[in-house]
Amino acid sequence: MKASVLALSLVFGVAHAASPVLPPPWPVPNIKAGPIAAQPVTGITIGAFDIKLEQTTFKDAASHLGIASVGQRGDASGFQMWVCYTLSAMHARLWLTSSELGGGEYINGFVVRREPGDVVAEPMCPAIAGVPPTTATIDHGISLGSTENFVEATLGKPNEAPDYVVYYAYLGKDARYDVSSVLTLRIKNGVVTEIHAAHLTTD
Repeated sequence: MKASVLALSLVFGVAHAASPVLPPPWPVPNIKAGPIAAQPVTGITIGAFDIKLEQTTFKDAASHLGIASVGQRGDASGFQMWVCYTLSAMHARLWLTSSELGGGEYINGFVVRREPGDVVAEPMCPAIAGVPPTTATIDHGISLGSTENFVEATLGKPNEAPDYVVYYAYLGKDARYDVSSVLTLRIKNGVVTEIHAAHLTTD
């Protein structure tokens, strides 16, 4: 894995001693699966670019979204790789992440979070290249700004609903493989302000 991370660092043009902006922590720890009939999240669309979890690579992201520094922390099951992008037109930031199972290559999680006020790009969290995207949408049409009522009408009752957080956790099968699809949403004033997702396929 270390070789893969080094190769990606060269692809992304890492030239800074500091690490990229850290992704926000999961709002809900110790998530357990519930009776969700379908996967709540399999990817995210940023403008016209579709990111499919466990299929899209960091190299793919760099070619569509622009070069960004790669961050890395932890090891074994605690390993995480990420890149950060600023979505100024949406007053938001996007983190694309990969766990140990991503092999230092495949994106298998993300966070997109609305920030208060204007958001300025910085070297450790650059703007997306080209035309600034104005949408960041996941499965079922859910996005930043979606209402809590829309989310529940679309996905049903969440597994649990602590104050200001809802989450949907799915465990299922794809042939002989186990599939885990987890979506966590932070709610403020009745609308989605933060989206966390993870998707893992294992034997």
